[in-house]
Amino acid sequence: MLGHHCRMSTDHLSLAGKRILITRSSEQAEATATEIGRRGGKALFLPCLEVECLAENIQQSLPILEDPSVDVLFTSRNAVECVASVLGSNFAEIVGSHRVSAIGNRTAQSLSLYGIKTELLPQKASQEGLIETYQNSGLPERLLFFRAEEGKDLLQKALSHRGCEVITLYPYRMNCPDSDVSSTVEKLKNQQIDALLLGSPKTVENYVRRIGSVEIADTPAIAVISPQVARAAEDAGLSVQVVAKTASFDAMLDALADYFINPGA
Repeated sequence: MLGHHCRMSTDHLSLAGKRILITRSSEQAEATATEIGRRGGKALFLPCLEVECLAENIQQSLPILEDPSVDVLFTSRNAVECVASVLGSNFAEIVGSHRVSAIGNRTAQSLSLYGIKTELLPQKASQEGLIETYQNSGLPERLLFFRAEEGKDLLQKALSHRGCEVITLYPYRMNCPDSDVSSTVEKLKNQQIDALLLGSPKTVENYVRRIGSVEIADTPAIAVISPQVARAAEDAGLSVQVVAKTASFDAMLDALADYFINPGA
């Protein structure tokens, strides 16, 4: 059954003693682990996503970026980091000379670390939100769209219908890690994990696949980042106790803390 849309907790030690399993990629897990520790909990790790940068795809962007009329769009921190790793010291100079858009504050923050200003950042962190932002701020003639292999094509269709040429490149893909999971499986069996964080449908799929048993995978309280992820989890046979109010890991922890304080609310 779909769980709580919980109110934000103000008690930063309300996760005290709780053992919380992070399923994010190793590159992204540290910040979440730090926040869990700040709230008094203990972070455990089972990466269910692994970033593979696609250098050949990224190299294809170079002739496109020679056109000064091209806008550039990043949809994730992973896209920023992979493009930066391939373009190296030229990344900021090449990309920063264009009007740059981003989906999500963390994507914009990642760009800022390279000295690149995000000129368009939709309030709603989605392709739908960016479509509205482009409509209000002016459509580009051409758009270089850096995104993951999996995802929706709403933006490309919407802008193409309005006369914008959208060039989509996939700078990375998300793979399922193959490291040993026996220790995590034992902890789940012995009820030594209190809660689990799931941040995407792909993470749900890989988590169940890695554990190998839906019954064991469903042992802890399960917190998800959005209703979409809740549906994916329930379709996979998992029981969702907590749905974050907004799509962020901090909001997921807020909701999880509230759930532990008021489990019957």
